[in-house]
Amino acid sequence: MMLYQTPQWRSLSTKLLMLTIAWLLLAMTSIGYTLVLSWKLEGGAAAINDAGSLRMRSYHIALQVSEGAPLTAIHDEEQQFATILARLKKGDPARPLFLPDNAAVHQQVALIEQAWRQDMQPLLENAARQAGQPRKMERPDIASFVNRIDRLVKLVEEDNARNTTLLRFFQMALIAMAIVGSFSMMFLLFLLVIRPLNALGEGMLRLRDGQLDARVGVDSSEEFASIATGFNQMADRLQDLYTTLEQKVADKTRSVEEKNRQLAALYNVTAFLHGSHTLDNMCSGFISRLIELTGADAGSVRLVDFKRGRLELIAQQGLPLDMLEHDDCAPIDGCLCGDAVQQPVSVIHRFDQLPKLEEKHCQRAGFASISVFHIRHNQNNVGIFTLYFYQQPQLTAQDQFLLETLGSHLGVAVENQRLAARDRQFAVAEERNLMAQGLHDSIAQSLSFLNLQVQMLEAALADKQTEQAEENLACIRAGVQECYEDVRELLLNFRTRINKEDFADAVRTLLDRFEKQARVPTQLSLSGNGLALDPQQQLQVIFILQEALSNVRKHAHARRVMVEIRNDADFCMLIRDDGCGFDEDLVASRRSSHVGLSIMQERAARIHGQISVQAHSDGGTEVSLLLPHTERQAA
Repeated sequence: MMLYQTPQWRSLSTKLLMLTIAWLLLAMTSIGYTLVLSWKLEGGAAAINDAGSLRMRSYHIALQVSEGAPLTAIHDEEQQFATILARLKKGDPARPLFLPDNAAVHQQVALIEQAWRQDMQPLLENAARQAGQPRKMERPDIASFVNRIDRLVKLVEEDNARNTTLLRFFQMALIAMAIVGSFSMMFLLFLLVIRPLNALGEGMLRLRDGQLDARVGVDSSEEFASIATGFNQMADRLQDLYTTLEQKVADKTRSVEEKNRQLAALYNVTAFLHGSHTLDNMCSGFISRLIELTGADAGSVRLVDFKRGRLELIAQQGLPLDMLEHDDCAPIDGCLCGDAVQQPVSVIHRFDQLPKLEEKHCQRAGFASISVFHIRHNQNNVGIFTLYFYQQPQLTAQDQFLLETLGSHLGVAVENQRLAARDRQFAVAEERNLMAQGLHDSIAQSLSFLNLQVQMLEAALADKQTEQAEENLACIRAGVQECYEDVRELLLNFRTRINKEDFADAVRTLLDRFEKQARVPTQLSLSGNGLALDPQQQLQVIFILQEALSNVRKHAHARRVMVEIRNDADFCMLIRDDGCGFDEDLVASRRSSHVGLSIMQERAARIHGQISVQAHSDGGTEVSLLLPHTERQAA
């Protein structure tokens, strides 16, 4: 709603501005007239003063002439009189000095000037002719001339009196204007500002006290109309809000309950998907929860196989037996479910709105509509899940968005299961490879040796070499015993299970078993308080220690073995023996055939560790494993 816009020429600011300008012009005019009158009075007073000076000099000249004053003195007086008369006639704005702008005054000045030339100057000339005579002259009669000067003074005084009266009038007018202007301004402020503000204040107080029907009268001739209109609009809005507050609260409550329902459903389904389930159980639990959430009558989960062009049914609930026996949705292009695979968004089919060219199997089963949603992982289609309804569903846009989100969560869970299965297969393959290498390095070589001894035994028996046959039997007996010990060691190694709490105990158990089997004493040193190894790192470290001890038992002929483990920022494990050592050049040339060393290298590479094997000059061998701190993490 638009606020009322006051016309510019009728606005309060324009009114106040015009009134202020009018009052200011009137005041400035009055002040101007007052200044002009004051200026005229000052000029008239100066003119009266000079006129009085003319009168005084007239008497002074007459006195000098009668007393026979020197001619130069008379001429000086004449010159000063003429100067004053000329200044009086012309005026002097700088003083100021001027005669009133009055015809009678100017006429009187002209008469004085004429009398000066005709009466006074002849007297002076006569006095100049009689200069030097010893007798005294008679005093000239200048009364008529002085009367003319007095008449001029009187005219100027009368003009000043009139100006004085006008000045007082304007002063009184200024006083009256100040009083009237003050009261007028107070009245206008009350009428145009204070009264509308009081009305607004009263309306606000009524509104504050709960009277939502409080309104303020709108005067369209001033700015307060906009404020009053805005106040009325605010009151209307508040009244409308108060009237519909209960409905709005109910709507908001329903909205919040719906969001809570969606969040609860999202949490319930995602918590279930993150549990440990088989693929069938996970999909069955997923579709049963969606049926409960949406009120669907049936549901199914199908995973897509693009290579075979099929949709594999993984789980279903509520589908008729006939639909399961004749699975028309198995081919990707076999039904509406397959058609939705290539669609970018979910698809809802209402059978009453489809062309009746071919009746679908789900329509024949009595369903009125189906809703097909994608199961996606990283924008890739993993499969679809379908909800079946005997009645038309009431799925809102929020419900569809929630179902699409849940489909993405199911896609992640399915992909995680596939990745976990591949990881398990890969781990099994790797362990089988290591087992094969271990068997090849131990039992296979022993069996090869036994095979050779059996052949030699057969040859000795054929040649009836009894001594050779007994020697071969002794070697076969020792080889069988060694094979047994190798098999037992491998079985014990494969059964080793540890966690990060009993890593030290697992090391001690391994060393105790080695002492019993090889009858060689060991010494263990554990130090450091670094970060614990994660389970994968611990398992590989144990296997490396087992392989090193197995090599000591088979090849070193050692009398003592020392194991040192330092768990600082870097993890370091050293295995030293005092046996016969080995030829490093020979081992380097046959490294590919030494499966034990290769196994330790592969296990160290799994945890990004570094392993080295060195022979000491004084005998014995040292195996060193280093796991840098950059490869360690909190488990």
